[in-house]
Amino acid sequence: MNYLSSDQFTIAVSIAVSVIALLIIVNLIRNGKKAPPKSLPKDSIRETIIDISERRHDPNLVPEKPKEKSNKFVPDVPKEVSPKDTIEIHNWFDRLKTGLRKTHTQIVHGLDEFFISKQDKATREEALETLFELLVQADVGVKTSEYLVDKVKSRIQKEDYSDAKIFKNILREEIFNILTATRENPKGTLENPLQSLADKKLPHVVVIVGVNGVGKTTTTGKLAFKSHLRGQKVVIGAADTFRAAAVEQLAVWAQRSKADMIRLKEGSDPASVAFETVKKASENNASICLIDTAGRLQNRQDLMQELAKIGRVIAKENPDAPHEVLLVLDATTGQNALQQARVFKEVVNITGLVLTKLDGTAKGGIAIAIAAELGVPIRYIGVGESVEDLEVFEAHEFVNALFSETNN
Repeated sequence: MNYLSSDQFTIAVSIAVSVIALLIIVNLIRNGKKAPPKSLPKDSIRETIIDISERRHDPNLVPEKPKEKSNKFVPDVPKEVSPKDTIEIHNWFDRLKTGLRKTHTQIVHGLDEFFISKQDKATREEALETLFELLVQADVGVKTSEYLVDKVKSRIQKEDYSDAKIFKNILREEIFNILTATRENPKGTLENPLQSLADKKLPHVVVIVGVNGVGKTTTTGKLAFKSHLRGQKVVIGAADTFRAAAVEQLAVWAQRSKADMIRLKEGSDPASVAFETVKKASENNASICLIDTAGRLQNRQDLMQELAKIGRVIAKENPDAPHEVLLVLDATTGQNALQQARVFKEVVNITGLVLTKLDGTAKGGIAIAIAAELGVPIRYIGVGESVEDLEVFEAHEFVNALFSETNN
């Protein structure tokens, strides 16, 4: 048996150790593993991996959310203040000023610019001519503008034609006089707008007339809703039987107002609807009876006959009815509204006017023209689409809003 020499044995051991070391290094590189830290037990890494894997697949465990960084800035609005509380709520007078803004600019602001340009040296002829032009531009109309110019001329002293304040105050008073001259019962109108002419006879029958598109059906609905808010029982008649959309719109308002509504099939006789409406109102002891009519002006003879027939059949059920006939006019149509009023006044006994859509784009001077030339009182004025945008017309509010110094 041959034994390795000491040198050979040493060489063999070195080779073996080198091979073993090489295998270990290759295995570590292949598996990408590192030796665990000396401070951890042998099984700690394996147990940690198992624990994380189990948590990841457990549906009952919700991962912790990262902590949010604290906000260094103090908010401008305290949390307890609702965004609604920061919205400015405008009252009726503010809405009326907005509706008359264009008219204010044309008349009042126009006069201010005139007197400033003249530097207190305006002559009577210049001042009156400027006033006339501004009034006509604001849809006051030629006839009413001439009337107002004559009134101012008769009241103002020659030396005061350069005083803008005196000039505007006189104009303001004369416009107020025109608007109040038509009011037959202002106190009664304030207390109960829909019973100003009927001596509180119930049911109070109101017929709503006007051309299509002026807001007639919407006005009928708003009046019904306002009556409902006052605790009054309302019956509505959809006598505009040729427009299905108008009937459906009125049905929505009737639902809001908890009102009974009389409607017949499309194309039915409007007078039949009016008769059934008044009859229903009497049977139900209703306070208010509102009848929305058609507004076709293509054939004035047909319109006369239809409205006259409605009046006759209503009187059969209630001899005192209708107690009031309200004509709805669109303020944006200007002088056309005045012409419409003339036509309807020939057809039916108009007892009051409703001026709608005075939303800032219209010239409010038409209200002055209608009051002056027709002598019919303005009962309501509308400045928008919502219910609260239709209110009883008050001459002092109208004039104050028109001449308000803050309406610029």
